[in-house]
Amino acid sequence: TGAHKSMRSSGINAEYGGEFEVVSGALSATFDSIPAGSNVSHAVVLKPLVSGMHNFVPAIIKYKNANGEELVTFSSFLDNNPILSTTEYNRKYSPHLVDWLIFVGLCTPVLLIPFLMWHSSHSKYEALAAKAKKA
Repeated sequence: TGAHKSMRSSGINAEYGGEFEVVSGALSATFDSIPAGSNVSHAVVLKPLVSGMHNFVPAIIKYKNANGEELVTFSSFLDNNPILSTTEYNRKYSPHLVDWLIFVGLCTPVLLIPFLMWHSSHSKYEALAAKAKKA
């Protein structure tokens, strides 16, 4: 099917204007030639500036086939996705270390007191059994 002569990919729509900041990468890419049967990738890392639901539109991909015709296609459609604020994200996905420390602190007496009572009783009876064997 021949090599594609050129491909230009631009993935960010103008409506995202002030909602994202580019961390790395470029919002568009141009590849001089992409041989038939090969793949290319283009990645952009964006930092959200506002939280909430966002409708992500697909990237527009324009390329020319071997005949010189310009074709247009689109990347995958992501639909509505939530962007969590840092506070929400930490609350939802943090390891909750303070919660676990409180849990361990509350469980320790419940487990330790019966064990100490058993150990004291066990030691007392073991001592009595040892005395009985000696006599």
